[in-house]
Amino acid sequence: MQIHKHLHCLMEPYREVFMLRVFGELSFGEIAGIFGRLEVWAKVTFYRAKNKLIEDMEDKI
Repeated sequence: MQIHKHLHCLMEPYREVFMLRVFGELSFGEIAGIFGRLEVWAKVTFYRAKNKLIEDMEDKI
C-alpha cells in the first residue's frame, strides 16, 4: 500500500513509465513507442522514477 501512496506523488512521466513497466509489464521499447521517444529515454525515466520512490520511502521510515 505504501508504494501506491508514493507512486501517486510522482510527477509525470515518471509515474506512467513506472506503472507501464512494473504493472503493465511492457518492454522499454514499447514504452518508448507510446511516448514517441527513444528506448534509452524510457530506461532513464524508469530508473529515475524507481530511485525517487526508494528515496521517498526511505525518508518516511
